[in-house]
Amino acid sequence: MIKSFLDEKTKKIFNGETLTSKERKKIGSLNTKKAQARLTLLDDSTEKELMLNNGANYHNLSGTKKYCIDANARNSKWRITFTWENDDKKDVECVLIEDTH
Repeated sequence: MIKSFLDEKTKKIFNGETLTSKERKKIGSLNTKKAQARLTLLDDSTEKELMLNNGANYHNLSGTKKYCIDANARNSKWRITFTWENDDKKDVECVLIEDTH
């Protein structure tokens, strides 16, 4: 279960709320419907389920305690990052990854 968000726009996307024009401009190419579905997947899934879901592309971010899944699609630069606290997800955020390799 998601326990906390790092920013208001990610929380709004998860809850299906309307984004402000400034927030929409900031997210640009992010498909909010797909991101909402991925956030719901994250909320509902255990770590084992995320690892078994190849489409989510679940992995650890090198050198950090953060993990991520794809927010849009595998070829998108948008990711949903988070940390684990027991079985819960914290500090959830949609981020644009500048360098994916």
